[in-house]
Amino acid sequence: MSLEGRIDEALFHRLMASAHIPLIGSALGGLLISISQLDSHNRDSFFVWTLLVYIVIAFRWWLTRRCKSKLAKHGFNARLAYQYCLTIALSGLAWGALGFLITDASPMTVIIVITAIQAMVMGGVVTMASCIPAFFAFSLPAMLPTVVIFATGNSVPNAVMAVFSVIFYLLMIGVTFRFNQSLRQAQRISFENEDLIGSLKEAYQKISAQNLELNHVAHHDLLTGLPNRKLLAVRMRQAMEIAAVKHTSTAILYLDLDGFKAINDQLGHEAGDQALIEVSRRLGKVIRGSDTLARVGGDEFVIVLSDLQGQPNASVEMVANKCLMVFEPAFMIHASECQLGASIGLAICKEGDSIEQLLSTADKAMYQAKLLGCGQIYWAEAPALATA
Repeated sequence: MSLEGRIDEALFHRLMASAHIPLIGSALGGLLISISQLDSHNRDSFFVWTLLVYIVIAFRWWLTRRCKSKLAKHGFNARLAYQYCLTIALSGLAWGALGFLITDASPMTVIIVITAIQAMVMGGVVTMASCIPAFFAFSLPAMLPTVVIFATGNSVPNAVMAVFSVIFYLLMIGVTFRFNQSLRQAQRISFENEDLIGSLKEAYQKISAQNLELNHVAHHDLLTGLPNRKLLAVRMRQAMEIAAVKHTSTAILYLDLDGFKAINDQLGHEAGDQALIEVSRRLGKVIRGSDTLARVGGDEFVIVLSDLQGQPNASVEMVANKCLMVFEPAFMIHASECQLGASIGLAICKEGDSIEQLLSTADKAMYQAKLLGCGQIYWAEAPALATA
């Protein structure tokens, strides 16, 4: 929907929200006028007119509820707005009929009638300025009979009253248009601000999503989605800090795949990529949620075991053996059964070790494991010397 269409809809909702005010005003106005004519000779005519006003009020109340129901079910459209304006015109006709009762009335009655009609028109400026057709639907039939009656009179006072009524009505039209412009401008600014805020939020969300994506790319392996060396260093630092505070241990498992080069050479790099993804999936099932599995090279992986209590060596070896077991089932790569294995170097962080030293120690242990043959585990130092 265009901006102007949204403004029309918002102002029509405003009109409907204040629909009860003109009805209350008509009811009170009609009652007061009938009371003021209790002692007049044509009070019966005024009572009939008051009854007409209350019938119109009841009918308008029913039509207004129907319009609100349609608005809630089907939303705003110009046809609904004009239908509602026709219901407002009924009130205008009822108040316009009051003008015919002043042809042979006393001067005080004329003043009361003119004041009441003009007061209703002034009230329409406030309650109906959000919809110009609604204002005209009420004010024109309300004012026109009185102006015509005064204009067709044969006295100068009648002509003066006709002129003053026209001037008053033109003034009310001007005020209504100015009020309508103010309402539309305020609503336009509100919608523009909402659109601007929405655009800023959308831009912020896009930038945030891009930053998250960039951050993920910067800290994760693109192929497997595992942490890369940069994030591995962060996780290792966190694990070592936790170990220092809780007096527990941190261990590193450095894995290098056995048989991976043959898959790459015989089946191609795409097959090798699928093998790495499957290896990542299998190894991920071995570790705890607090541990870290990272890919640090072509076919090299690192597992960080954190917060190891008591004697950590047995726990580390148990995880290492589980890692070897995940390679026992064959890998289905491009409809071919392939066998992979792993050589694992183990190291436990000692007091004063840096991240680089610990990784280097585990890496050297892994190479010693490869020298022993496929599917071997090697400690960086004898388990008995590894300390928490």
